Amino acid sequence: MSGNTDPQVTNEKLIADELSKLSFKERGEAYEDIHGVSDQVKETPELIQSSLDQMNHQLKLLSDKYAYNLAESQSEDYVTDRRLRLKFLRATMFDPKVAASRMAGYFRRKLDLFGLEKLVKNITFEDLGEDSMNAISHGMMHQVLPSRDTQGRAVVCGWQKLFLAQVDRFNDPVKTLTKAFWYILTSVADDEETQKKGFVFVSYAVDSNQPSDAVRRETLRSCATVVETLPVRTTAAHFCSDSQAAAALWRIMIVSSPTYTRVRIRTHCGSHNEIKYRLMSFGIPINDFPFLERGDVKKTNHLKWIERRKRKEEYLKTHTLPKNAVDIPSRVDVILGRGTPFNSHPGNKRLHEIVADHYDEYDRETRVGKTKIAERIVATVHAYGGKFMKLEDECGMWIEVTSLDSRNKVAHSFRRKREFSVKGSKAVQGATGEDCGRDNKRLRVPNEA
Repeated sequence: MSGNTDPQVTNEKLIADELSKLSFKERGEAYEDIHGVSDQVKETPELIQSSLDQMNHQLKLLSDKYAYNLAESQSEDYVTDRRLRLKFLRATMFDPKVAASRMAGYFRRKLDLFGLEKLVKNITFEDLGEDSMNAISHGMMHQVLPSRDTQGRAVVCGWQKLFLAQVDRFNDPVKTLTKAFWYILTSVADDEETQKKGFVFVSYAVDSNQPSDAVRRETLRSCATVVETLPVRTTAAHFCSDSQAAAALWRIMIVSSPTYTRVRIRTHCGSHNEIKYRLMSFGIPINDFPFLERGDVKKTNHLKWIERRKRKEEYLKTHTLPKNAVDIPSRVDVILGRGTPFNSHPGNKRLHEIVADHYDEYDRETRVGKTKIAERIVATVHAYGGKFMKLEDECGMWIEVTSLDSRNKVAHSFRRKREFSVKGSKAVQGATGEDCGRDNKRLRVPNEA
């Protein structure tokens, strides 16, 4: 196929043309966002207050704010809530004028999707209606990955084949699927770290030979424009396919997106494994990737996410969330729990490396000495920004544990290290007939778990 008709080349040319229109600084910022190396805005009390004041002024100057005015007449406290407005400022890198326009657009779209009665209400899972709830519950919508990318950003993935296959299931698929997409992205915006760093969007179109009819095109366009109004920043978007069939739909998404989003899009063509490795080069945690080569989708993490969302929303009816509670632990956090998902978490792997470095010293120490080493390692984790976190079942959020629980986690890591060392030594002894291992005496640490 010639260069001027190849869909992959056409899509890349669209992006290149957009980049060429930007200043050198804007191009650099787009590149940094794609690779997750851009600096965050340094938030100071002075900057926040000044930006909020300017945003309030810009809102007063807006002419097209019918929905915003309706919301304000219903609940001024909701509309002027500092936390809500700060979301919009973070989503726009503290540009008060853009943040004001985005907030007005947010209420317009919210009014259209959910009606006047829910205009000044945080949308919950039950507010979506049966069809949108089913679209999410069946795992056919987009999924929020349980871990962040290498730069600490949330990742949202959607398989176009499964998403568009739902169009024929609903009487009003455009509104139904747009509401579901709205809910998923606004849930991502709840997390403060994601507000500051933005999120990465992955659209997966492998084996997605869906008919390109008007309803499907409108559904994609409607979901794409939702992103423009939500209080969360898309720092990078990856469109992936194994064929040229999805290229026309890619172009719809690219062209219908605002300039800020268009220049942060990358397209990838290839096999399932080739695309996964391309995404890995951009820091996407492919071990949590929910799409399988044989055409299946993993729903385990997604169903857990839904259950945590429901618990959180129920909890918020009568409680305030614990301080520093988060939806997704950072990559430097140590998470408490058992099994592969916990052991493979980057923060836990880093802890295991630290434990291995101190193992011999720890093994020689007294009980008091072991406690001091555990305390020192906890301090080391805190020094590089990590926290010891556990999932709180009641509210469905990750919360920081006590110093004692943190120390017990370190002590447990040392015990596990010793168990594996003993097993390895016994295996060598059985093969060689030599006693290569230490005694199998269990390490004891005060208050260890």
